[in-house]
Amino acid sequence: MAKAKIDFKALGQVILNYAKEKGEKVGLGICLAIMVLFGALGLWGSYSAPSPVKNAEDMKKLADDKSQAFKRAEPGENDNPGPENSSTKLAALDKLDPTAYRGRQMFSESEFIDVKRRPPTILTVDDAKVSLARVAVKSYMFNKDGKGLTVIKGAATTGMAGGAAGAPAGGGNTAAAQQKAAQIRLFAAKKNAPKATSEGNKYSDRLIAYLKNLEFSGRKMAETLTVTAEEFEKMKGAYRPAEQALPLRMAIVNASFPYKAQLEEFRNKLKLGSFSEVLNDATASPEDQNVGVNAFRFLGMNVERRKKTADGKWEEWKPLDIRGNYLPFATSTDFRFEPEDPSIADFIVNGLMMPKLRAFDPEHYPKVDDAELSLVKIKSQVEESARKDKDKLKQSKPRTKQDTFDVFSPAPVATGAAGEGPGMSPPTFNPSGTVGAGGFVPGAPAMMPGLAQGQDVEPAVHNLVRFIDVDIQPGETYEYRVQIRMGNPNYKRTKDVASPSYADSAELVSEWSKVPIILSLPEEQSCYLVDQRKEDDKSFKGFNSEDSKRQVTMQIHKWFLNTGAATQNLSVGDWAVAERVSVFRGEFVGRQVIAKIPLWIYFFEGFGLLPPKIVKGGSPATKTGDGILVDFSPDRKDRPDFLLVDFEGPEYTHERVKSAGPDARPVVSKVEDTNRMIEAYIINPLGQLEVHNIVSDRENAYRKSMLESYRIRVKKAEDFMRGGGAGGTTPFGS
Repeated sequence: MAKAKIDFKALGQVILNYAKEKGEKVGLGICLAIMVLFGALGLWGSYSAPSPVKNAEDMKKLADDKSQAFKRAEPGENDNPGPENSSTKLAALDKLDPTAYRGRQMFSESEFIDVKRRPPTILTVDDAKVSLARVAVKSYMFNKDGKGLTVIKGAATTGMAGGAAGAPAGGGNTAAAQQKAAQIRLFAAKKNAPKATSEGNKYSDRLIAYLKNLEFSGRKMAETLTVTAEEFEKMKGAYRPAEQALPLRMAIVNASFPYKAQLEEFRNKLKLGSFSEVLNDATASPEDQNVGVNAFRFLGMNVERRKKTADGKWEEWKPLDIRGNYLPFATSTDFRFEPEDPSIADFIVNGLMMPKLRAFDPEHYPKVDDAELSLVKIKSQVEESARKDKDKLKQSKPRTKQDTFDVFSPAPVATGAAGEGPGMSPPTFNPSGTVGAGGFVPGAPAMMPGLAQGQDVEPAVHNLVRFIDVDIQPGETYEYRVQIRMGNPNYKRTKDVASPSYADSAELVSEWSKVPIILSLPEEQSCYLVDQRKEDDKSFKGFNSEDSKRQVTMQIHKWFLNTGAATQNLSVGDWAVAERVSVFRGEFVGRQVIAKIPLWIYFFEGFGLLPPKIVKGGSPATKTGDGILVDFSPDRKDRPDFLLVDFEGPEYTHERVKSAGPDARPVVSKVEDTNRMIEAYIINPLGQLEVHNIVSDRENAYRKSMLESYRIRVKKAEDFMRGGGAGGTTPFGS
C-alpha cells in the first residue's frame, strides 16, 4: 500500500492560519511560562544561597588564615642563597674616620655644624584663674605728701604689730632699728622731703581731735609724734613707726606658664646641650654692658585690661600700669609681704610672681586651694611632689651620728667661714662668662649646685605666674590679657648669632595670652529679709505700732573702705552688718545706722571700737547710742541702692468658728498668725527684680557665716577696749 504523501504546503498554510488566529495567545502563554520559570529559579536561589553573615564569616576566616600564614612564614630551601663563588662575594668595607679627610687648614668646624644662636620664641600662659580679695593691709602712717611719718614712743618689740620684723624685745639702738630708719629715709628721699619739718600729720590731727571727746574705758593713749625721716633716724630706736589699716580691693590673677617648654626653646635656639647650660648661660646687662646677667631670666609682664559696658559690650584694650598702681601701696607698707604657701614654693620663679601685701588678717586673701591650686597643671605637680617626698620619707631610715661618721673625712677648717671647707655645701650659682672691655666673652658652662658631671637638671613642667590689679571697682566686669617678658639671651653677642639684628634688642616679648581671664566684681552691699531680733530671741513678737504694719525688717551687709564723717576718715577694710533695719515700701534699703565697727586704732595698736560721744552739759552725761554712725548705702554714687518695691505679710488674721452643740450659738474668735511666709520684692542696683522670702534668707549659709564673723570681731574689739590684750594684739592674733 503506498504511503500517503504529506502536503507540506497545505500544512504550512494551516499553521500559518492558526498563528494568525491564535498567535497572540500562544506568545502570551510562552512569556508567562518563561516568567514562571525564572521566578521559580530566583526563589530557589534566594532560599538555597548562603546568608550575608555566613559570607562575612567565611571571608574573615580566609583573611585570618592568610594573615597567620604570613606571620608563620619562614624561608624554605629554595629561598637560601646559592653557592658562594668569587664573582658574587661581597667586599669587606672598613669603617673610616671622616675627620682624617677634612681640610682643617682650609675649613672650620662651624662650617659643617650650625652653632649660630637664634632668638627663642617666648611662650605665654596656658591657664589662668582670677580671684577677688578685699584686704586691710598694714601701712605706715606717712603724710599724704610723703614728707612726714607718725611714730609711737617706745622701741619696737617682737609682739608689737608696728615693730620691725625680727626686731628683738627691748629695741634700743639695734641693727633692725637702724635698718628700718634707713628704709624710711630712702622713702623720704624719693619723695624729695625737706631737711626738717614740724608739720603734723593732718590725718592724725583730725582723728585725735575727734577722739578727745570719746570714752575709752580708762585705756591710755600712746604718745605719738610726726617726724621727718632724718628726725626718725636720730631717735635711735626710741620710737617706732605707727601703723594704720589700708583697705584695698584686689584682682589677683594666678596663671600657669610652660616653664620646661620655654627652657627647651632656649636650648634649641641657642644651640646648647642641656637645661643646665641654659640656666648657666649669660649675656650682657642692658644697664651695664661690662656686667654679665643670666641669659634665661624673666622681666615681668605686660598687662592689658578692658571693661564691659552697661550694654554688655567690651571696651577697647588699654595698657594697665601694674607696677605704677602697686608701688605706692608696697612703699607705704614698707615692702612687707605675706609668706607664700610652702606647697607652691618650688614653682615660683623670679620675675613672674607679684607678692601679696602683708595684711592684718591673711585669711582675707583667697586660700591656696581656691587660687594657685585651682590651676590643674600646678596642682598635679604639687601632688606629685608631695608623693615623691612621702616615698622618700618611707625609704629613709633614721641614722645616728655613729652611723654617719666618716673617719676619713677631715673636719671643717676652723678659720673658714660657716659653710665653707672640704666636703661642705657646693658653691653658689654664678652665671657663666664675663663681660670685659672687648665685649662678651663666654666661659665654660658652670655646673649647677648639687649636680654630678654629665647630669642635667629636671625643671618643673609649669611654674606659677601672678599679677595683682589694685585699681578695680565693685559692680564692674574686667577681662585681662598678658604678655611674658624675658631678657634677650643674644643681647650684644654679635659674634655668636646667625644675624646681627638678633643681638640688638635687650628684651623679648611673647604673644598676648589667649586663655580667658575675666572677673565680675559683685556689689559690696547685700540685704536679707531677716528680723535678727526674732532669730536671737524666739519669744520676741515684734513692735506693736501703726508703722510696723507698713514696714518690713531687713538685715544689711556691706564692705567698707572707710567710714565716719569727712573729718574722721576712719579706715575699715572689712565687712560690717546692720543687724536690724525697718524699711517702708518704696524706700531705699541703705541708710545711716548706729553700728559697731572694729577699727585699727594706731595709738592703742589694736582693733577696738570707737565708743559713742558724751553729750556734755547734761547731768549726768548721756550717751547718744551704741557705736558710731555708719552709712550702709552704696559708696558709688552712680550705682542705685536696693529699692523695696513691696512685701507681703507678716500680718495674717482669720476667724475660727467653734460650735458648742446643736442648740448653742457658734463661738467666733479671731486668730492672728505672725509667723506665716513673708515675701519682699526688691530691685537691686543692676535694675533686676529679686524676690526674697523669710525662710530662704533666714537659712542662707553665707549670711550666717558673715554675721558670725562680724560678731566675733566685735566681741574681740569690745574685750580689747575694756583693757584685755596687750598692746599690738589684734583679733586675728597677728
